[in-house]
Amino acid sequence: MRQDFNWSQLDRNSLYSMLYSAGPDIVGRKMPLKLLHKRLSSHIKSCLPVSIKKWQYDHKQDRGFPYMGGSYDSVADKKGKKKFIEIVLSYHPLDTEARITEYRWTRLCSLFADTILHEMIHMRQYRSRNFKDIPGYESTAYYHKQRVDQEYYGHRDEMGAHAFNIACELLDKFGYDPAAIRNHMDTITPKIKKSTFAKFIATFDWDHDHVKVRQMKQKVMKQLEYAAIGRPFKTTTHLTY
Repeated sequence: MRQDFNWSQLDRNSLYSMLYSAGPDIVGRKMPLKLLHKRLSSHIKSCLPVSIKKWQYDHKQDRGFPYMGGSYDSVADKKGKKKFIEIVLSYHPLDTEARITEYRWTRLCSLFADTILHEMIHMRQYRSRNFKDIPGYESTAYYHKQRVDQEYYGHRDEMGAHAFNIACELLDKFGYDPAAIRNHMDTITPKIKKSTFAKFIATFDWDHDHVKVRQMKQKVMKQLEYAAIGRPFKTTTHLTY
């Protein structure tokens, strides 16, 4: 039987600080990948009831620097399992050691916070509807990969979670300036490829008139007030065991 855990106490700043506190034993130190993964994994699991997975298969990934992703398991959550959020730490397949700079460490801490909040949004979505699935988005794109990507990004649950992530990224870039943020989304070009919103709109061929792109822009603007406080929710409902 799982113990109570209050997810509502977490926000973007506290999650950032949570991982950042592990920095003295990691930043600037050249160490074997196994040791780096052990330190990251142990620290995260000491703070949150999550599982950690190591992944080392993507040759397109940057060398010497871990990437972080996550997933939420609604079935495990419904069954009352203690750990239903998984954090994936991904490393380049050829890496055997790493040295993380202060700049990259701060980037990883931000990614950690955004990843946890993204999965918390999914947790709340499923709990709020008694763990029922909802219909997905059916893409009409010609190529299979693009259909898969569009159906992922176009799903209502994913749009809700990504909208908060995008709002946070744009607040980091522009501050609380809705006009500048709206202008950025309305004028973004393929020159910008690394942001979450750029990845989203690229999936829909940079088409600002696409229904999913228009929906996402609206969702991001609505999420700005929540991104400003680092919490993607109004109330604490569905955020404790």
